[in-house]
Amino acid sequence: MKNPFPIQVKKIGIAAPASTADHDRFERSRSWLRERGIEPVEGTHLFSGTALPYLAATDEERAEDLNRLIRDPSIDLIQCLRGGYGSPRILDRIDWDTLRSRSLPLIGFSDITAIHLAMLAKQAGIPVAGQMAANLSESMKDSRTFHSFQRALNVAFCGKKSVSDAISLEVLREGVCQGRILTANLTLLTALCGSEYLPDFSGTILIVEDIGEPVRKLDRHLTQLRHAGILRRVSGLVFAQFTDCGEEGERRTLFREFAGFVSGPVLNGLAFGHEIPSLSFVCGEDAAICDGQLLF
Repeated sequence: MKNPFPIQVKKIGIAAPASTADHDRFERSRSWLRERGIEPVEGTHLFSGTALPYLAATDEERAEDLNRLIRDPSIDLIQCLRGGYGSPRILDRIDWDTLRSRSLPLIGFSDITAIHLAMLAKQAGIPVAGQMAANLSESMKDSRTFHSFQRALNVAFCGKKSVSDAISLEVLREGVCQGRILTANLTLLTALCGSEYLPDFSGTILIVEDIGEPVRKLDRHLTQLRHAGILRRVSGLVFAQFTDCGEEGERRTLFREFAGFVSGPVLNGLAFGHEIPSLSFVCGEDAAICDGQLLF
């Protein structure tokens, strides 16, 4: 029975820092983990709800669940239930000191971008951009998604890559660069501009994705990154999946225009985001762009 998690992973903490999920879908994923000898340790408030229907629970309850898992020495990694909305609301409630004392991976993407960026800014834990708990049993059926998730977990736990990838993408701006991978949901990234939870982007290869945003709003987000100096500081930029984000041709025109504000190479079309297959990455792992390829 295929298991993407390293052998040392016995207990996975499940937290919902943002929205809740479909209960039946999560039940299938929980069974999937147990079939592989992994014990899921669930937060108390995954499905509590609140007056704001897009939140899994109150800010206090969501942070309480996450901190309890961070402080539990038996937890080998934390996997977020899903994204949605709400992660930025609890950044000032997270126990960064304890997380900093542990090499604890935290898995998610989309709205979880807020926590990942804060982890990098606070130098706490290991942010892993990968599949979340609610959809795990389904997403792991795709072989490319499975093997990329497995590769990223090996990097997080062992510091080494079992498989190296070279992915050819559409070139929007020529160039060669090296840098540390940093993945982000574009909307969440711009939402944290000006806060203490944004890391230094100097020398990074920034990978951005989004969902459900019209092209005019993508334009607004990229303009903010330009004015904040982020596009100027990155070594390279990769546009990933932009699901339900207007017409592809219009997006490409926009992305090509903003590629002119990046000093290094810019690529388009990476399989990362809200569609399957979707690749996984450790934020901070080394990568390069050369001859229209992302190498990691």
